[in-house]
Amino acid sequence: MKTQVKYLVLLIVVGVFTLSSCKKDALNPKDAFSEEVTSEEAVLVLSKSNYERNISEPLETNGNDYYSKGKIEYKVDNQIEAVFNFGDSDKKVLVTKNGVGKKYDLKKGDKKSKYKKVIVSPLIKTNDCNYIVEGIIKYYDSKSGEYLATIDFGNGTCDEFATKSWPAGKTKDKTWPAGSKTFSLKGRKSKKK
Repeated sequence: MKTQVKYLVLLIVVGVFTLSSCKKDALNPKDAFSEEVTSEEAVLVLSKSNYERNISEPLETNGNDYYSKGKIEYKVDNQIEAVFNFGDSDKKVLVTKNGVGKKYDLKKGDKKSKYKKVIVSPLIKTNDCNYIVEGIIKYYDSKSGEYLATIDFGNGTCDEFATKSWPAGKTKDKTWPAGSKTFSLKGRKSKKK
């Protein structure tokens, strides 16, 4: 009987440990980061992927993480479909499409998110692709302000891949070198604007 009780207690301890380990894995910040990246919204949706990107006024950052001056035109079939104007230096970009202008904030922070984001280059999606095809976002820890990673969605090609780059760092228990990795966005479709 004592052996059975000991065995039952051991089984309960192992079960509790296993369940608590699963819970920790579900709350893993890497998973939260992946979810954040793959659910980003495009600032602009163009009619098709084989568009032309033309910098009509030189892009400048003025020491910021994002463009603060300049213009980018997006042409489809030799017609200007949209224009990004970074000229008002208030951390916003004016996007004009079909004669209608709308401002977008280049620095984003959501109270629900663990990350503060800076849109270095606006996120572009096309009607003929399930993924964001262009754009760069820098992610920072919302509490400490520490730079965490940059995600580059590409150069306009319709594919499922993005590249994550990160700085060298360390925690109490481990250190890691700076690096980058291309990863798939497959299985999760980015949201259209």
